[in-house]
Amino acid sequence: MSRSRVSTTIAMCVGLAATYLVLPNDSPTAIYFATAIGVIAVLGGGLFFESRGRLQTLIRTDVIMLVALYGLTLVEFFFPQELVDERLDPQSATQSVEALLLGFAGILLGRNFASGRRQTATDVGSVQLSPNSLFLLFVITFCLGYFYMLVAVNFNLAELIREMLGPRFSQAWSRGTLGGWRDLLGTLSDLLLYILPVTAGCIFADRHRYSLPQLVIVAAGLSFTLFSGFAGGTRNVFVIYFVLFVGAYIMFHSKMSWKRVTLLLGVTGSVLGLSSYYMLQFRNVGLEAYIAGDTDIKGFDKGTLFIDNNLPVIGMLTDIFPDRIPYLGSEMATWALSHPIPRVLWPGKPTKLSVEVADALGVRGASIASTFVGESYMMGGYAAVFGVALLFGWLAGWWDRFGHDLRSNVNVALYVSGFFAAMLSMRSMLWTTTAMLPTIAIWLYLKSRKIAARPEIGRPADRRTRI
Repeated sequence: MSRSRVSTTIAMCVGLAATYLVLPNDSPTAIYFATAIGVIAVLGGGLFFESRGRLQTLIRTDVIMLVALYGLTLVEFFFPQELVDERLDPQSATQSVEALLLGFAGILLGRNFASGRRQTATDVGSVQLSPNSLFLLFVITFCLGYFYMLVAVNFNLAELIREMLGPRFSQAWSRGTLGGWRDLLGTLSDLLLYILPVTAGCIFADRHRYSLPQLVIVAAGLSFTLFSGFAGGTRNVFVIYFVLFVGAYIMFHSKMSWKRVTLLLGVTGSVLGLSSYYMLQFRNVGLEAYIAGDTDIKGFDKGTLFIDNNLPVIGMLTDIFPDRIPYLGSEMATWALSHPIPRVLWPGKPTKLSVEVADALGVRGASIASTFVGESYMMGGYAAVFGVALLFGWLAGWWDRFGHDLRSNVNVALYVSGFFAAMLSMRSMLWTTTAMLPTIAIWLYLKSRKIAARPEIGRPADRRTRI
């Protein structure tokens, strides 16, 4: 492990502790605003010092986790959130901050435990797809990813777009309640679409090797995918699409200056901020109705930015567990591990946790997010939050070793695909194992190519396989 990273980790953990010690106690919004200021100063300063001014080195899994967790919990408190003061008391708010800071500290500490031999991307095999092969992969991924949706609308492209513009979860291809072969195919199609922006990022980073028609097709396919993610109203889907594209572009670009990285990160932050604001306005009425302006948006305050109020939800959960509802314990971990197993292959698979966040809060007919911090607290309190955060930090540190020696587009795709699991895990640890499936598929492909290209004894071998 790097000495500089250890020192910055210690400094950031001390900074998080100092932030907690100086918190006000007058209102939940004041507590959360102070936390947002303190954490961004601590993490921003620590990571900048750690990068030594080379911002591209911050395109790492552990940083993605920290930024995602911050965005999910604290960004919205730079804007007015008056309703929070009505629903929560200062003590509960402080308890939620305690859990959140333990989550940040666990990730920071855990990333330093991935010691041992320095792993590189080429250790799992190195395959450089030719421009035509990578373009073909993009086209195949696009076609397979949207095939399920086209089947649902009888291959009527106009109907496909019309339904995309409708309210969230109203589409013909929306997932059912208990799952089946139809829903399994839908899930696999969704997972394939997460590979598409990674492929597009690699293509545009090396665009001089592609013809103009190829670039136009890739741009059109990427734009359509970003549009479908935006129109769908599910913000984490659009965010992940966009981040995967930008991450792959930066990682594979041969001449990426710090100025260009700064510009790209600035544009990314602006796009994600605006999308988070507007997607919340139309997701329940549909983009078409929102643009037409012929419907009222109930329960939305245009004067603020609302993410999910994950931090207040965590505060409420700290009041409920374990005083009114016992900790879920191993049930939460078992559910997370079994989540990728299709119900068609396991008919007796439980349909839900014995107590979900909405159940605990007494809300019916709704899905309430609480990030992995809230879910971990439901599992076993503060100790579980810190333990799960340490695990995620260790996994991030271990995976970051695959970010070294990225000399091929497939290795870039392998590494950047891990960002998908990192971001989705911050929103819900129950989806971690499912989000890992695209990465596992790319890893298996690389390993199979490495085995197939293993040289005979006495014959020199190329370091990179090109197909």
